[in-house]
Amino acid sequence: MSVLFRSRQLVAGRVFTTLCSSFRPKVNCRMAASSSEPKTNGPNGRYNGRINGVEGKSPFLIGVAGGTASGKSTVCKRIMEKLGQVDVENAQRQVVSISQDSFYRELTPSDKAKADRGQYNFDHPDAFNEDLIFQTLKDILAGKKCDIPVYDYRTNSRCEGQFITIYPADVVLFEGILVFYFPEIRDLFHMKLFVDTDSDTRLARRVPRDINERGRDLEQVLNQYMNYVKPAFEEFCLPTKKFADVIIPRGADNTVAIDLIVQHIREFVVNRKQVRGEGQITPSPATSPVHGARRPNTPDVYFKRPH
Repeated sequence: MSVLFRSRQLVAGRVFTTLCSSFRPKVNCRMAASSSEPKTNGPNGRYNGRINGVEGKSPFLIGVAGGTASGKSTVCKRIMEKLGQVDVENAQRQVVSISQDSFYRELTPSDKAKADRGQYNFDHPDAFNEDLIFQTLKDILAGKKCDIPVYDYRTNSRCEGQFITIYPADVVLFEGILVFYFPEIRDLFHMKLFVDTDSDTRLARRVPRDINERGRDLEQVLNQYMNYVKPAFEEFCLPTKKFADVIIPRGADNTVAIDLIVQHIREFVVNRKQVRGEGQITPSPATSPVHGARRPNTPDVYFKRPH
């Protein structure tokens, strides 16, 4: 059984790499220098996506969608861990993750009162600042440094004066329930992943999370789920699954799918280093594209034809 599983994993890995090669952004070797940013920072003058004051190329932007508590942020965290990026200084990271939750709109006093009673729909598209998301992602794709708001789930508001600075990076993960809902935002992604977890599991995760981490009581959590979260998922989130390039069943528990995604990201970063002249690094056979491979759909990962 272990031999068969390993064989399937290797074949799927090669196929995944071939499929993903279609989503690689175009390389632009000449980027304008900017005097507004420091020219050197860190070893060899590397400032994350910036080398010796030269703007880094447009990053590989990956959208990660899925229902509430499906495991989107955990999938991103596992990817970061496997790439050794979690403990790296923020300005030196090659791979960064951003949550759509940071872009909730500021609530009016009346909406704030509804939110405090669990009667505000945070899963509706109108709850997000679509324009701010779009502009932020455009700036990131342009190789600019961006300040991301910090959101407090207990107060249902942004933390005043607090931001997380995102420096130019090779790969950017943007995760959220509705990251594929807005067409102009959806079209920015080079690759789109959908974390597909069954509703019972998602509810079982959401209840303790909202009670322990967000200060809600059980009745409020269940009422909000039945009245807002579940209907919004079915109306706004689930239909966007069709836009995904890769569907990941079982979320972060699906180590096979995560390993395949990490494998492709490694290949992309290796290729970028070769273009930048940071050393002659040759991809291993496991990360090299295999032409003519078929795309099997297995219980671990579902591939969709590029569009």
